[in-house]
Order: sequence, then C-alpha cells, then structure tokens
Amino acid sequence: MAKNKVEVMIGGQVYALQGNESREHIQKVAHVLDKKVVEMQKNSLARHLNQSQKHFMMALNIADEYLKLEEERDLYSKELAKCNEENLALAERIKEMALEINELKINK
Repeated sequence: MAKNKVEVMIGGQVYALQGNESREHIQKVAHVLDKKVVEMQKNSLARHLNQSQKHFMMALNIADEYLKLEEERDLYSKELAKCNEENLALAERIKEMALEINELKINK
C-alpha cells in the first residue's frame, strides 16, 4: 500500500506526516490532536506544567476517551446481539403463527 504524505497543523506547528491511511484520515487524526493541544493551552491548570507533562496529560485524556468509547461500543454490541436474538425469536414465532393460520384455513 502506498504511503500518503500530508502536512498538518498541530498546536500552531506544521508537521509532515506519512502513513498508510487516507490523507483525509490522517488529517482527521491531526485535527483531533490539534483540538487537544488547544484545550490544553486554554486550561489554566495546565499552564504550570512543562511540555512533557502536558503531552502526558493529553495522552491520558485521549486514552481515557478511547477506553470510554470502547466500553460504549461493547454495550451497543451486546444490545445489538440481544436485539438480533429477539428478532430471530420473533421471526420464528411469525412462521409458527403463519402455519397455524394455514392449518385453520384448511380445517374450515
């Protein structure tokens, strides 16, 4: 797969990124990171942190959001599986009822 090269702006600095993902995806990733940098710059509590500590805090925040989204996805996956089971049971019940209706029509 060809590597895509993209120049992006993160925290006011231009970076040349390269990856296997589409240019649009790389730009979206950079945009998310840029938003995190801007949030960190606006955070009055983070002003006393050095650059390394700010990067660490951003990484923690991103990891936290990632884990929460994974948990949410898992809940939705379980809910979807439950709905699929219910749909199968209902489809089976519809078949049974259709057979009963046909039998009633025949036995009239």
